[in-house]
Amino acid sequence: MRISACVEDTIAQIEPGTIFECNDLGVYNQYPDAVLKALSRMVAINRLGRVSKGKYYVPKKGILGDMKPSDSELLKSCLYRKGQRTGYITGAALYNKLGLSTQQPKTIEIATTCSRQEKNFGTIKIRLVNSSAPVSEKNVRLLELLDVLKDVKCISDAPPTEIVRLLALTISKLEESSVKELQSIAVNYYSPSTKALLGLIVSYIGFRPIPELKRSLNPTTKYNIGIDEDEWPNAKEWSIR
Repeated sequence: MRISACVEDTIAQIEPGTIFECNDLGVYNQYPDAVLKALSRMVAINRLGRVSKGKYYVPKKGILGDMKPSDSELLKSCLYRKGQRTGYITGAALYNKLGLSTQQPKTIEIATTCSRQEKNFGTIKIRLVNSSAPVSEKNVRLLELLDVLKDVKCISDAPPTEIVRLLALTISKLEESSVKELQSIAVNYYSPSTKALLGLIVSYIGFRPIPELKRSLNPTTKYNIGIDEDEWPNAKEWSIR
């Protein structure tokens, strides 16, 4: 069977509106040039749409003609690459998702291991920013929590004390192994103030901080976060005020 026929047969099985990559086509690794030519021909005759380099979709048919993929599908295409999780939502969209802010950002930030860039899909704008740590499906939730701690003074709708309180409640519900992993990621990839805040929370909720967390901090540095020291009696232990 010709490569173009193989490509068409595979694409015929893809649900309209779903974004796919060249690598999702079984013959791509063996015949990349032929596959790309076949895809380009299908785009030229409007049988396929192109979202970005190497990413395509089968248009859905609507009353007014061909429809583009949904915003959620476009967002997903920026969170995954070659079937692997490479990014997660951060910034104002993350604060809103966690109930820390009422702000609805016009541009959604995605922390990713891929290159920095901006994408305007018409109905949704996405900005790719550098993630602080390597991203995987298993650690996304932990990276979200650390990003909130990192930006605790930048979230305008809630004071730092309230944000730290809410994060303490969330972290208290994690398994001990996840709390240890959270600390390890912070030690290796996040700022001193983030590590100090995490140490404050971990010790406050009754977990034992890993030794590396305290050792990674300069004992003479003070962190002006603006939390209520009456509510957080162990703040001085972590040089937080």
